[in-house]
Amino acid sequence: MADKVNRTALFSVYTKDANFFDFARALADLGWNILGSRGTAVEFLAPRGIPARDIADFVGPPILGHRVVTLSREIHAALLSRDTEEDNRELERIGIPRIDLVCVDLYPLEETIKAGGTYDEVIEKTDIGGSTMLRSAAKGGRIVISCPEDREKVIQWLKDGEPRSANFRRWLAGKAELTVSDYCRISGIHTLTLRE
Repeated sequence: MADKVNRTALFSVYTKDANFFDFARALADLGWNILGSRGTAVEFLAPRGIPARDIADFVGPPILGHRVVTLSREIHAALLSRDTEEDNRELERIGIPRIDLVCVDLYPLEETIKAGGTYDEVIEKTDIGGSTMLRSAAKGGRIVISCPEDREKVIQWLKDGEPRSANFRRWLAGKAELTVSDYCRISGIHTLTLRE
């Protein structure tokens, strides 16, 4: 039931480099609608001629000094909804489009730890929203991109007509789960080894 002509991608990326901009431009050229935080959508993509919309239009502005941006029930409903008439009606009722693709790279937690960051510094770099979106997207069967090197693969797969769709999505979902698992393991080891 999902409309392949009018699909939506959500970006939450820490590293906004040429790889990311090329990916965003390629998706836009394929007719995708793009959502991101105000910084991503308005300050980075729009000036490069890549149309994008601020996710705050759907879920409200960031709160707690930008600590909470994507942790909203609307976003996770858009990621976890099934492609059924009932769920699509519910998304329409709460005013958010189904999110078909998530592209996330997590805050560089390991870099902060290796640089000798304090407990408080590591906590500030611990990405909760990104990790949660990756897991919701994986569970929801979305196209979920957790590794920058997979962005070009996804574009080519889309251009090829999405062959073996279920297998490819599951492969991406598995990588996303491993990414989150590794991220949590690094954080846990660091916390366990801290001494007062």
